[in-house]
Formats: sequence, structure tokens, C-alpha cells
Amino acid sequence: MKHLIITNGTVVADQVLEQGTVVTIGDRILLVAGKEEGERVVEAAIPGVFEIIDAQGGLIAPGLIDVHMHGCAGAELMDGTREALETMARFLAQNGTVGFLPSTVTASPEKTRLVCEVVAAYEDLADGAELIGIHLEGPYINEQYKGAQYGPAIRQADLEELEQLYGILGERLKLVTLAPEVPSGLEAVSWLKERGITVSIGHTNATYEEALAGFAQGITHVTHTYNGMRGLHHREPGVVGAVLATPGLYGELIADLIHVHPGAIKVLLRALGPERIVLVTDSVQATGLPDGEYVLGDHKIYVRDGAARLPEGSLAGSTLTLKQAVQNMIEKIGVDLVDAFRMASFNPAQTIGLKYRGWIREGYKADFVLLTPDFQVQKTIISGRVVYSAA
Repeated sequence: MKHLIITNGTVVADQVLEQGTVVTIGDRILLVAGKEEGERVVEAAIPGVFEIIDAQGGLIAPGLIDVHMHGCAGAELMDGTREALETMARFLAQNGTVGFLPSTVTASPEKTRLVCEVVAAYEDLADGAELIGIHLEGPYINEQYKGAQYGPAIRQADLEELEQLYGILGERLKLVTLAPEVPSGLEAVSWLKERGITVSIGHTNATYEEALAGFAQGITHVTHTYNGMRGLHHREPGVVGAVLATPGLYGELIADLIHVHPGAIKVLLRALGPERIVLVTDSVQATGLPDGEYVLGDHKIYVRDGAARLPEGSLAGSTLTLKQAVQNMIEKIGVDLVDAFRMASFNPAQTIGLKYRGWIREGYKADFVLLTPDFQVQKTIISGRVVYSAA
């Protein structure tokens, strides 16, 4: 494998470096340099040892990490096949995402176990995004805020079931969304936390006090903030109020400008700061495909004008890509380059406990996306290796 020198681009790192250069050795970042130092590195490069990649004045950005997505390109996790995961991984790499947690929807114990077995056995592709682990969204949620989750399969938290799933997945069980107010919910939070698994509050009718009890027990993450939870009222602040008032949480945001109003996005930015917002897609199998009829788990969904909904009109995931979410935050909300990419790369890595991942910094994993100034993906690089090239 050749080492890389990626040059002649705007490097999105701790600060923006115009006409910057990044050097990799193996799967790690060796050097992040400005214009003059980068030019010297290119001149001194040994042919045959380094491959020089010209970013052509575009962005050299950290590879994106999606910790909440259900499907894309006609496939979803609940298909329960290796082929579905491969389809998803290839599509994600083509759109600048280097790592992902495929997410379940609430399903029967048998179906949930099946998809966990498929994830546990999966091996990454040479031309696809890395499957980092799995996100269990449900089944321990509240019926009143189920959204597009399958109601008949909702159940109380079950430590025996969790033990079984953890036995299948091991370290690939990265994130679990639950409602802390459901029976045995707080016990499940403690059990998961003891094993280093990130616990998220979501699809929940918790009161302000019940949400705070969940945070005290070990919940550190919020599933699609604002969506699928008791909202803010001045006499009962609910889950949203508890999230806005509690420091140290990571809050997901679906920045498709459909799920959350731009004004509410700005409120979340003010409360959590760009250091704690995690951009996610919550994408469904229709992502990357035309409007039409699709499925999400056991539900039929309908996509019109890019919005995915249940027959009765409720939102059912999104058709968003993570690079579009970043672009929306920059162009529609006014977030700067560094903060926008941080929310889609470094913060997702941090919330699920990945070290030395998700950022362009010396010693970190060499994961990048090269974009044109108008956010078209030119190359996706994972562990110092080009896995997708538009040319």
C-alpha cells in the first residue's frame, strides 16, 4: 500500500488551512501542513512510496460517521442479509461516509436477533464504508412516541434479551435507544453503561424529572433531538427541556430542514454548542432513489418530494445523506466549516467511544472525504486507502 500526500485543498482540521496538505503513513495521519510546508513535502516525496492526490482546490475534510441510519439505495438493515449491508456500505462510501452504525427498528425478538447475527458476521468491503457496529433503536420505547417504530413489537426493557444480543455482538453493540420511563428502563441503562455501551434517550414520553433520572443513571446521548419525545412546555419542560438544560449530553440532529425547523436548530446550537451536536441521517432505503413506495421494517412508507412518511402522514426517517446535512448546516444555518464537519465526524466518534477517529489531526486514523467546493464527493479514503473515486 502506498502512503498518501493529499495536497492543494482546503483542509478542515482544528483550523481551516487554505492550500493545505495532509500526509498519511499506513492508516494514520502523519502530518497536517499549511501551504509552504506542504509544498516542501510534495517536492521531497519519494516516487513509488507516496501517492500524491491533488484535491484541485476543493475540501480535504474528515470522513463522515453516521451513528443513526436504517438504509439507503434500496436496502435496509432489517432486510437481514449481508447483501443489504454491502449495498449500504458502498452507497455510503460514494457519499463521503467512512463509518456507520446500521440501526434497527422495533421488531420481534427473533427478527432482532437475526439482524444482530448478520452484523456480527459482517466483514468490511474494499469499496465500502466501515461497519463500526450496530445501533438498537428500540424495542424498549414508549408507545405514545413510537413514530414509525412497529407498535406490536414494543416491549419493556429485558436484561435477558440484552444479554443474549450482547453475546452475539460483543463490542459491535455500540448504541441503544430506549425510553427510561418504561418498566426496567433504568436497570437497562445501568446494565448497558457497565459494558461501555452508549445509551440514548428516544421515543420517550418521559417527564423532565424522569429524563433527568435517566441522565443520572448513565444516558449520555439523545436520539433525533426534538423528534419522538415529549416536547418543551414552560410548566412541564419534558425531555426536550431536560436535554437543553443538561450539560454533557450528545444530541442527534436530522438536519434535512424537514424534521426540525431552522429556528429550533439554532436553539439546539445555542444550548448544546457545536461540540455536542451529532448530525445523523436516520436514512431509509429510499435514500438515493426516486420518490415512491418503500418499507421501513414492518411499515410501508411513502416518499414524496424527498420526505418519507407513513400512510397517515407521520415522518418515517429521512432520505438525507450526511454530506447534505453538513452542507445544510453551512449554507442554511450559517455554521462554519470546522463546526459543521465536527458535528458529522468527530462528535459521532466521541459519543460512541471511538478514539483517534473522526478528525484530521496527527496520529488519528486516516479517514477523509475530498469534496468539490459545491460538495460533490471526489474521493473517499478510509484507513489511508482510496475506497471510492468519482474519476
